[in-house]
Amino acid sequence: MIDHRSLVVELVRKGLLNPILMKSLLDDSSPTQVKVKALKIVTGLAEMDKEFYELIDGADILQQLKAFLTHDDPEVRAWTCTAIGYMCMRSSYFYSLLAKHNISSLLVDLLFDKDVFPRVCAVFAIGHMTLFSEYFYEDLRRCIHQLAKLLLSPGMHNITKRNVAACLNNLSKHSDKLSEDMISKGAMEALLKVVTDYSVVALDPNRIDDVKESPLQRTLEALATMCKHQPCRQFIRSSHVYPAIGELRD
Repeated sequence: MIDHRSLVVELVRKGLLNPILMKSLLDDSSPTQVKVKALKIVTGLAEMDKEFYELIDGADILQQLKAFLTHDDPEVRAWTCTAIGYMCMRSSYFYSLLAKHNISSLLVDLLFDKDVFPRVCAVFAIGHMTLFSEYFYEDLRRCIHQLAKLLLSPGMHNITKRNVAACLNNLSKHSDKLSEDMISKGAMEALLKVVTDYSVVALDPNRIDDVKESPLQRTLEALATMCKHQPCRQFIRSSHVYPAIGELRD
């Protein structure tokens, strides 16, 4: 139904986001799949248009979202992260509310989750929470080392690696507050390792399709953003990978 805006608007007008209804769907007594589908509704509305942000806010579900980030079921944890990510995708509307409920700290914890699905969705959420400002930079400082590890994880899908690179990009975009951490906690080294690993493919004209699927472009974008800050710029220039970046440019 999310693909049909007029129908969605009608459903919302009829009370789809009514606080009493949403609380009952997300209540502890609801079956897990009901919770998941309710989270998917919030996700779809937030993805569709920022005009729904105020209505999602009015549904008064932030306390339940916070609780779901530590839910026993990994699917609930994952879809909660996804919903939060889309709630931050189009504007900073929810920043202060998320901060009030200490959501950022719980998302960082999920980067260490034993299940892959919540981990990758936490990356997605953190990436979107840093799109518009440095509001959460201090809270997210401790996630940098783990993001670096995820970027180099051999079992991690390229889509997730692209999201990790985009996340590191956003954590550098709005200020230099985290620049020293990007160096000392291994994020820049990890990004440069990705350049090394994927540049061979990128320089092979017969493997152009493989390049499109790789995290190389997002990685280079992150490094370019970091180059705005002098310590990061110097780190790249002194790296043995620097010549490979020149080859890619050519």
